[in-house]
Amino acid sequence: MIIMNTKNFLFRILAFSIVFSGLLVPAYSQVAGENIGNSQEAYNPKPASASLYNLGLKSYESGDLNSAISFFKRAIDLDADFVDAYFNLGAIYKKQKDFPLATYAFQKVVELNPGDYEANYELASCHLSVRNYAFAHKYFSVIPPSFHKYSEAQANIAKIQNIHAVATGNPVITGDVSSPENQAKLLVNTLAEGGVQDKAIGYNQEEQLTSKDKSELLVTTLTKPFKNSFDEGQKQFNVLSSDFMGPTGIAKDAKGNIYIANFSVDSIEKIYPDGTKEVFLDKVGIQGPVGLVFDDENNLYVANYRGGSVVKITPDKDVSVVLDDLNKPYYLLYDNETNKLLVTEQGKNSLIELDLGNVTNRPLTQK
Repeated sequence: MIIMNTKNFLFRILAFSIVFSGLLVPAYSQVAGENIGNSQEAYNPKPASASLYNLGLKSYESGDLNSAISFFKRAIDLDADFVDAYFNLGAIYKKQKDFPLATYAFQKVVELNPGDYEANYELASCHLSVRNYAFAHKYFSVIPPSFHKYSEAQANIAKIQNIHAVATGNPVITGDVSSPENQAKLLVNTLAEGGVQDKAIGYNQEEQLTSKDKSELLVTTLTKPFKNSFDEGQKQFNVLSSDFMGPTGIAKDAKGNIYIANFSVDSIEKIYPDGTKEVFLDKVGIQGPVGLVFDDENNLYVANYRGGSVVKITPDKDVSVVLDDLNKPYYLLYDNETNKLLVTEQGKNSLIELDLGNVTNRPLTQK
């Protein structure tokens, strides 16, 4: 068994024993900084993927996070249901503050085992880190009272609710809003978030607020939406669609259809001008989509953040690779005057230019 100094870094470890056949037989174990709990029971990965997983643990122990990531990915390539490999990938990405990839990894754990409350908590924390409050609230709400991080989850839910109250002026604190305790909580959170400025209700910031002033400030916060730099007569925004899964890139084709990249589930959704929505492409050549852009012939290009590639999707949904071996491709820009595609590569902090007139598309089945 490999014992690691995990400190506060969650990590899942498998213990391996050798039988007379010489093969490694994985036995599920949870040697970690904390009690994981509620993991997928009696899951035995394939011997080859278990060996790669163990190499990933050794690499992490030696401080080589890039090799650890590589081994865990290869373990998953051999065993797509290897929940602990996904979990450890998420833990490393979160440690590196790469929240999009951490979110994807923890999302896979939750899809494979919805009752894994540690993964639900970590997934919610990733969403909270990038201020994706709706999904953070969703996954924190899954945590049951019996789980050891229940109180932390509830505290984060209260924080999200109060942030919403500050942004909208609609108090959503659980319980009696009129109670002195909840009014005090809302006022403290409002002031901490910077949602109310003293000058907005006529106070000089250098003057000390009296009890009456504080009461008026609280009433103003509870009853009026917070106005930032918008004029009172400005039209409010409209929510055209919702229920996406980690929406990132957005593009519009020649017919006025809108396309949204769902990073968390490897899909692209299409919204018609009348508002109806459908899945345009799901997982076929799509691996962590971020940037989307159309060319003059209505071909859609997708930057695969996790897949390290840019793919082309024709109007007939034929998918091919136009550029690969990239390190976290992010945004795309099409120059219709030169027929060139510009790609930002986040992993190398670089900008790539691709002449689409001279590129040879590679079918997905070729390497």
